[in-house]
Amino acid sequence: MTNKDEEEESKGPSNNMFLQQSIPMKQLVYTPGCTICVLVCFGILFLAIGGICVYYQGQVDQFIFTYSGTDNAQSCPDTAEKPCRVLIHLENEMKGPIYFYYKLTNFYQNHQRFVRSRNDEMSRGDFTDDPSGFSGCSDGGFEKYTVEDSDGEEQDIFYYPCGLVAKSVFNDSFVLRQCSGECEELESGTRIEWTSEDIAWASSRLHRFKSRNATWMRQNCYAFRHENNDEGNAAKGFASGFDDSLADFTGTGDAKRSKFHCWHNVSEEGMMVWMRPAALSDFWKLHRIIEDDLPAGWYSLDIHLNFPVAAFGGTKGFVFTNASPLGGRREVLGALYFTVGAVTLVTALALTVAYMTRDKLVKRPQVRYATVKMPEAKVEEEGEEAKKTNATVSSQSFAGKWAGFIKKPKTKANGGEAEDGEFARTVQFPPPPPTKDVPPFVSNFVSTAKYTVLTFLPLNLMWQFQRVANVYFLIIACLASTPLSPVESTTFWTPLIFVLGVSAFKDAYEDYRRHQSDIEENSRKTLLYSEDQRKFLTVPWKDIKVGSIVMVSTTDPEECSPMIPSDLALLASSTGDGTCFLETANLDGETNLKLREAPETLFHRVTKWAPGHETEGGTLKELQLDQISKLQITVRCNAPDAFLYDFNAKLQWEGDELPLNGGSSGGQFLQRSTKLKNTKWVVGVAVYTGPDTKIQMNMTDPPNKTSNIEGKLNSYIRGLFLFLFILCLIGSIGASIVQRSDTMKKTWYLSPDTSTTTFDTGSPDKAAFFSFFSFLILFSLLIPISLYVTVELVKAIAALIISSDLQMYAREEGIPSKARSAGLCEELGQVNYIFSDKTGTLTQNLMEFKKCSVAGIQYGRGYCEVERAIARRQGKLLPDDPVPPAGLDKGFKFVDERLLFGKWEQQESAAMLREFFINLAVNHGVQVEYGQNSELPLYQAESPDEGAFVTAARNCGFFFCKRVMKEIVIKMSDGPVGRGSDVTYTILNVNAFDNNRKRTSVVVKDAHGALMLLVKGADTSVMPFIDHAACSFFEETQMHIDLFSDQGLRTLVFAGRAITAEEYAAWNKQYVAATLLPEGREDALRAIASQIEENHSHPNQPSALFDTSTEYKSALQLHGVTALEDKLQENVGECIAQLGKAFIKIWVLTGDKLETAINIGFATALLSTEMQLIRIAADDLAALPPEGALEEKLAQAQAALAVKDLDAFISACSEGMAIPACAEVFEGLRAKGQSVHGKAQQSSTSIGGGYETGPIEGKVKELILKEKVRNRLKQYRGRMGPKDSAGGFAMVIDGQCLRAAMQNDLKMQFLEVGVECRAVVCCRVTPSQKAQVTLLVKDNIPGQITLAIGDGANDVSMIQAAHIGIGIRGKEGQQAVLASDYALPRFAYLERLLLVHGRWSYNRIGTMVCYFFYKNIVFALTIFWYGLANNFSAQSLYDDGYQSLYNVIFTGLPVMFFAVLDRDLEPDMVRKHPELYSTGHWNARFSPARFWGFILGSVVHSVLLFYLTVYSLDLDVSGSNGRGTGFWTIGTA
Repeated sequence: MTNKDEEEESKGPSNNMFLQQSIPMKQLVYTPGCTICVLVCFGILFLAIGGICVYYQGQVDQFIFTYSGTDNAQSCPDTAEKPCRVLIHLENEMKGPIYFYYKLTNFYQNHQRFVRSRNDEMSRGDFTDDPSGFSGCSDGGFEKYTVEDSDGEEQDIFYYPCGLVAKSVFNDSFVLRQCSGECEELESGTRIEWTSEDIAWASSRLHRFKSRNATWMRQNCYAFRHENNDEGNAAKGFASGFDDSLADFTGTGDAKRSKFHCWHNVSEEGMMVWMRPAALSDFWKLHRIIEDDLPAGWYSLDIHLNFPVAAFGGTKGFVFTNASPLGGRREVLGALYFTVGAVTLVTALALTVAYMTRDKLVKRPQVRYATVKMPEAKVEEEGEEAKKTNATVSSQSFAGKWAGFIKKPKTKANGGEAEDGEFARTVQFPPPPPTKDVPPFVSNFVSTAKYTVLTFLPLNLMWQFQRVANVYFLIIACLASTPLSPVESTTFWTPLIFVLGVSAFKDAYEDYRRHQSDIEENSRKTLLYSEDQRKFLTVPWKDIKVGSIVMVSTTDPEECSPMIPSDLALLASSTGDGTCFLETANLDGETNLKLREAPETLFHRVTKWAPGHETEGGTLKELQLDQISKLQITVRCNAPDAFLYDFNAKLQWEGDELPLNGGSSGGQFLQRSTKLKNTKWVVGVAVYTGPDTKIQMNMTDPPNKTSNIEGKLNSYIRGLFLFLFILCLIGSIGASIVQRSDTMKKTWYLSPDTSTTTFDTGSPDKAAFFSFFSFLILFSLLIPISLYVTVELVKAIAALIISSDLQMYAREEGIPSKARSAGLCEELGQVNYIFSDKTGTLTQNLMEFKKCSVAGIQYGRGYCEVERAIARRQGKLLPDDPVPPAGLDKGFKFVDERLLFGKWEQQESAAMLREFFINLAVNHGVQVEYGQNSELPLYQAESPDEGAFVTAARNCGFFFCKRVMKEIVIKMSDGPVGRGSDVTYTILNVNAFDNNRKRTSVVVKDAHGALMLLVKGADTSVMPFIDHAACSFFEETQMHIDLFSDQGLRTLVFAGRAITAEEYAAWNKQYVAATLLPEGREDALRAIASQIEENHSHPNQPSALFDTSTEYKSALQLHGVTALEDKLQENVGECIAQLGKAFIKIWVLTGDKLETAINIGFATALLSTEMQLIRIAADDLAALPPEGALEEKLAQAQAALAVKDLDAFISACSEGMAIPACAEVFEGLRAKGQSVHGKAQQSSTSIGGGYETGPIEGKVKELILKEKVRNRLKQYRGRMGPKDSAGGFAMVIDGQCLRAAMQNDLKMQFLEVGVECRAVVCCRVTPSQKAQVTLLVKDNIPGQITLAIGDGANDVSMIQAAHIGIGIRGKEGQQAVLASDYALPRFAYLERLLLVHGRWSYNRIGTMVCYFFYKNIVFALTIFWYGLANNFSAQSLYDDGYQSLYNVIFTGLPVMFFAVLDRDLEPDMVRKHPELYSTGHWNARFSPARFWGFILGSVVHSVLLFYLTVYSLDLDVSGSNGRGTGFWTIGTA
């Protein structure tokens, strides 16, 4: 690889496999095979578990007995004073080891009052009936409950509220004996030995449980009744099996400092069983293990009752079992697993059969365009306000990112309002000192950073908490820090701080880079004139002030930057003609040089000749510092605005007023950050500084666009909030009912007499109110805190992948694609409509001079792309183009021996050819440069059209070689290219091009002093003003224009006329006055340009193109017509065809003629011969006879006006007023006719001799065209249907008909026809119409995603109006790119952007969002189901740490990787089947049905997860060792 190749490769994106999405990975989920396999695996697993349950059911012996809280004959009363005996008869021998379980029902160890996470105040310890000398673990003292004994007398039982993390011991004492008989006597029979070893799970926290010694524990924490009277335990002791429970305990500690101080130091395994509270109210606790077998026979169990249960409806019992690996008998559990497994396998089988037979049994749905539901059309008359708005929009041109949306301010220098006719800002040199009335201007210091070190934290937090989700979780975290919270506050603070921290870190890094950029920008050096020292000093940019004289030099770029430091008004330059050149790439992305011209008189005053410094562009000059010191100037200009090239000002100097203008080229305005080129130095006065400069005022983000999924996501989250409210309401109502019940008031172990905020049996309604907030905290994870962060991160990665795609990288130009907005990537997969510009978007914007027509003769040989495409469609093959002869410029391919090398002089129309080529060589704004040691010119043109014109003129013998001030030098030759004698033309005035007039003109003076007007523009803007009488070849030229248009060529008409000195003087006076206007300068100059171009009879009239009442004389002489070929971009046709197959409708909005647009449509595969073409053109409609009464009467009125018969016109209007719904129209026309008729009679003038009826004629024509368009739309709307055309419909409409169709009462009919078409081509459209058409579809068809793509400033309004804006990084600058969401170097890359990246992103993000809701609802609902099982106590089922990490880590990261890497189809498969893209049109991945399917699945899965887990692990035991699982194990499982 060469060094050049290596350099180009370094510009391109990375080859990283991840960024290129080339990791060998298929779709991760939701493929049919994957789904069936998962179902089969789970079905087999469930059946296996059920089988194990059934198998061990026959292996397990089990004996269950309930002895307390029932009416059983062997029941033991709660108040029994002596051990209660229960007789047990085993019919068969039980094999050891045998597990003895202590069984409780309706005992809520899982209640928040009993098991409160990380809080020991609600736990309950042991009991005593003698409170004397009883001291406690905390200041709360002891508590008591009262029960009735067997004699009906009340007895107080005292207990102390202490325990280990709310895990306390409640246990009766047992002694098991084997009887020889029926065990009638107490203590009779052989005592069965059992052990407490290995009955509890190991605890890694035992080493922390040290606070008091055994004596203290016995005295203060518990005292069990005992059977044996061992010494040392006379009054109190331990029942059998508990004698040695504290034998190994040692250690001391301070009770007041120890948070958990009683049961923390219990090390005996029997106590540790109770340290694991049960998850349900019915549970088993492993008490002892009998190692040996139990033979058949009678046994007695002596029970010491230590606490009652009957009061709250509970029961106590025991279980003997030789447990299986699942623990005990599992009949119900086995049946449940069998059922779930069978259903799962049946579902898998059904899906398999459906998948294998889908082609035979299931009729595949027809892939088609998404259904469009049109809103009801509202017929409205276009009011005056709407007309004003439309007029304003149409007259605006792009000037910065916000063109068309910014209203220019009318403010004084630093505030206040400017009066009409006044400039708002006054700049003086030398600058006057600031006063109270005139405060100082802003400095030139710029800051793009958002924060400082002091403001970062508060401002960033304030910005982040503008998100509702962050505010919500902040409220939850604050609530979690109160006693209302059932979980630790860190459960919510940790993820919230993490999310805020990640966003803050990102913002801090971005702002740090902004600070570094600001420091670099403000520290650049330039030359500033010092009034004290009377010389230029080197200063940083930030020191420049308004009114300062600034010099920018290119001689020493290391010392002083060649970039313009602030917005300057040019005063002088180093060139002999006072011109300079700017590169505006930093401003608008254009690399071609822009010309600026200093005011001539002032320039010559402050400069002098520098002898001996000759250049091709003129003699160099040097600055006279003594003249600068004497300079006193005042610049009056407009207030700062964001329009890049707008600058209307006047310079007052020595009593003269000199106009200062802006513009993309020409004028005296030097914008900040533009770069001085090909000029040694310039001097200017600073008019705008710092934040007031154009570039700084344009540094705003594009309009914020919200994706379709994001909009629906917000509505779904609102639904989740409602669901959350319902769950909390159910929880609080349930808590109120439970706490109001008598059972709860008798549930003594929950201490019902001791109230808290959320537990108060005396005031259950108040407790229920506060319980609502406890449940709100508990269920708050129903709203996914990490969803927004994850979605933003996934979108950012998707944008990075798009920007790094090597297959969307233009290697030749070194330009990659770029995702400028990361928020719309999933919307790329749902595009229904594409609105596209043509020139520079579908074409290369490289103009090639192909043909021309002069004096009715066509010149140029060869064929263009459209001609070849038409021939291929007809089955013909055209020959290759002829090879250009030697001696022409490289790349110039025009071939016609009649014109080249001066042969034009030998033609009969030589005089007309001369005028034509002079027009080409003079009427332009091209700058010429020469390379070192090269005679070949390098033309710098604002548009490729002008570059093609001057190149064609050069090769035909009219060589534009030099531009000096206002002089253009042309070498005319009849021989070799580039030779000849110099002829000089002086440019007196330039009437710049605008999108309304669609033409440009110059007033020039030749070497003999003759004045000429040279005009070039679109045929519709020039041909109406040609003098037909003096042009014998007008019809032939019009035919050539139509022919060139049919061939897809870009036509421009060149014309001109001679003007007299008197006419010019009068016109120039108006021109100069307009250049000095503070407001409305552009409109005034446009009107004055139209006046001379159209030869108006009266001044101050608008263009006749838009106002038929304007009187004019057709006086232009037709010079000729050019036909340029703008070649199509590579693979444009293939891309459009693929997008069409993907059921995306494409609307092309172009300024071309209708025939040109049609042929371009066929060449690009936008149109096909199978399509039924709907053609709506003004010329076609004009030839149709009138339809309907309204149109007939309008035609009658038009005929009357044609012969100037106002009486017949008024009569026709009167008759038309009788037509229903037409009275208002004809009444207005009649009123205007009567007004004109009355004025004519008063002035005694002949109606036929004037133009008084012009305005009425124009209005009638407009109404007739509108009615014809209405009838044509109605006609086609009635014929449209799915069976009418196999290839579908395509509509082509020209500019006049489009204006009529876009009126308020007709635009919905136009839309109805348009949406039924597969392609629409709108011709002769203005930039404002592009935006209007885009908004018509966007605003009136809900759910349809629009995309606009363009390359120039005239496409900006359309790009910003659409849901998604695409800017082509072409040759018309970067305005479209700056306003876009995505930037592409070529149109063909749009296929991969939409069909691959867009489809992937939509599928990924749609599924990811559904899954986020799914997993959070599953999580919240399991807690809700658990709330039903613990008396609505708002106890959490999950460990706080797991709950904190659930959203952020456990379930957030896996789904994020899925959303970045998942690929259901590879790009090659999508290219083969582009119709697969239509899933986004139907919103299949995020449809309401799919979303609610996920929600339904989350409900079902939460039920299965909760109840299967609970009944598998908690009701019995979890393994062959017989141990219980416990509360936290269930949550973890």
